[in-house]
Parts: sequence; structure tokens; C-alpha cells
Amino acid sequence: MARITVRNLEDHVMQRLRERGAARGVSMEQEARDVLAASVGLPTTKGFDRRGLAFKDETRVQPTAGMRR
Repeated sequence: MARITVRNLEDHVMQRLRERGAARGVSMEQEARDVLAASVGLPTTKGFDRRGLAFKDETRVQPTAGMRR
């Protein structure tokens, strides 16, 4: 698995990820993974709620050719 470091993430973003994860019984990290996956049109874990995630143009959010699902 790959790793990513996000610098300069605002505290309120981190708190919201923590709250969203806690609401469905997953870690903040799992919630962040699901948000990232959803943003590029990939599957998420069971129970992930896409409501509240706004993408400017969802028709452009498609998996890149050759990406594994």
C-alpha cells in the first residue's frame, strides 16, 4: 500500500474527518481513505456516506484507465 502525507491540513478539516469516521464506527484515517477514493470515483468501504462531499463536475471524476478497483 502507498502512503501519503498531507501537510498544513487545517484543524477543522481533521476534526470533521474524525467526526464523520466516529459516526460510522471507523477511524479518521479510514474516513480520509474513503473520501479520497470517492473523489476519484473508486469504491469505498461499506457505510460510507457520499452526501456532503461536493465535486465540481462529477462527470470528470472517473477512474484512470488501468487502475485497479
